Amino acid sequence: MPKDPDIKSSSKTTKDANSKPAKKTAKTSIKDKAKATAKQLSFKDKLNKFGIKREKNKKTIIAVGVGSLVALLVTLSVFGVLIYKYKSSNRSVKIASRVVPYPVASVNGNWFWNTVTYNQYLFELASIQKFYTSQGQDLNSQEGKQKLSQLKNDIIIQLENNLIIEQQARKYGIKVTNKEIQTQYDELVKNAGGVEKVKTTLDKLYGWTIDDFKEKIKQSVLQKKLAEKILADESLNAPAKKQAEDILKQIQSGGDFAELAKKYSTDGSASNGGDLGLISKGQTVPEFEAAAFGLQEGQVSGVVKTQYGYHIIKATKKEGDQVRVSHILIKGADIDSWLKDQRAKAKIVQYFRP
Repeated sequence: MPKDPDIKSSSKTTKDANSKPAKKTAKTSIKDKAKATAKQLSFKDKLNKFGIKREKNKKTIIAVGVGSLVALLVTLSVFGVLIYKYKSSNRSVKIASRVVPYPVASVNGNWFWNTVTYNQYLFELASIQKFYTSQGQDLNSQEGKQKLSQLKNDIIIQLENNLIIEQQARKYGIKVTNKEIQTQYDELVKNAGGVEKVKTTLDKLYGWTIDDFKEKIKQSVLQKKLAEKILADESLNAPAKKQAEDILKQIQSGGDFAELAKKYSTDGSASNGGDLGLISKGQTVPEFEAAAFGLQEGQVSGVVKTQYGYHIIKATKKEGDQVRVSHILIKGADIDSWLKDQRAKAKIVQYFRP
């Protein structure tokens, strides 16, 4: 039987189609591997050409790294000795303290965080020295040196207090915005007679820039906000309020107002039986004024709360638009007493002794 020429042709075609690409793929794969190997060898050859040996290069990098670390540690140690032993404040130390936060003290932290830094200390010290010098005081005299020694300790205490205030402000969720700082700054500039006058005064008295001044404004606003929070905190003011209420009960039961004022009042008028003399509207805080001018002669108010604490007010005489009053003041948790209490509770470690 004759073979079908179409079948023969088809079979041959299929065979050719299957075999030729396979050979081509195999050749391509071998060729690619050869190229990759050539590239690798070429890279090694290039390294060798420049005298670079990969294994030795790793050792060089490690050696350089270790050397750099040792040099850094030595530098840090040298500046540490200059700061903690010799109390240095030369130019190189100032530069180093801006880069490395050498701790002066820590508040509720350690030497690495919640710290007062040497850079902060030097800034305040330079400000104090500039101010006293501008006032004609010689800090190099015997008396001046004693004064400066005390001021150095005061600086550290103030910086520690600032840190306590910042920590407690965070707990109360208190923040100071740039807008608040700018508003306060603009008001001060207006009262001082313009920006140039402010710049000149700041530089002459303290050596401050405008940015330094704004940082001081920020601290001031933060403290004021915290003071308001403390005053409004019933848990902190409960003891003072209760004492004022107990004194009021004694007065209502026939107790002598003047004698109770001398015994309990924390105001400077206590020695005079609480007598403030004649007052006019606008001379006292609004809460005190409203209570005082609302009384009849001889009448005693209830417990009146102001930013200063808890008052018991007595109108002793009325003369036209004025009223003569006496008062008993029981201070609440004001910022000063609160801060003193917080210092007693805080973990404060001082690393630097001026």
